[in-house]
Amino acid sequence: MIGGPIRIDGVTPNTGMMPEKSQGKAPERSEEVLTKDQVTVSEAAKNISRLMVEVSNIPDIRADKVEELKNAINSGTYEVKGSEVAGKMIKEAIIDKLV
Repeated sequence: MIGGPIRIDGVTPNTGMMPEKSQGKAPERSEEVLTKDQVTVSEAAKNISRLMVEVSNIPDIRADKVEELKNAINSGTYEVKGSEVAGKMIKEAIIDKLV
């Protein structure tokens, strides 16, 4: 039985030492709480909240950039500079190590 008397090697614990369970209703409060909780939001928090809403409205895919790149690829004018790609890869690797 969980929470009840336990018998160990033929010994029964003294049940008078066990805490009593409360019976019925909770104790009455003698004083009334007169104050109310208040929350104050700082201007910085308001700005962060506003900016988060604005950022969430920005599309994940920039259709204008995608269309520009598609046209450059299809016309054969899209060029990739290896040094720029390598530089960005190194930058990302360094950032990943720091984070």
